[in-house]
Amino acid sequence: MANNKVNKGEVKVPEKHWLTALLLCWFLGFLGIHRMYAGKIGSGFLQLYWTVIAGLVTYMNVYLGIACFVGVGAVVVNDFVLIAMKKFKDCYGREISEEKIG
Repeated sequence: MANNKVNKGEVKVPEKHWLTALLLCWFLGFLGIHRMYAGKIGSGFLQLYWTVIAGLVTYMNVYLGIACFVGVGAVVVNDFVLIAMKKFKDCYGREISEEKIG
């Protein structure tokens, strides 16, 4: 039987599933959606911001824009590897891994 008691001042937060985070990172990684899913709203919007900036810079200077996209892509690849290894942490410092049911 699961212990559903919540101490005073504690908020029960559902755990995130690693496969969902992995798929979000694969398909929407440049938009930072996988980080927002993990509760890292600030860094998710920052990643989205830098992707938009990289797109605007690409419009002005292709080579500099490609360099910006490489930088954002490095963060996405790093996150993808961490999620695949089940070492990516949510905003509470918990590793995103298998869902615990029950």
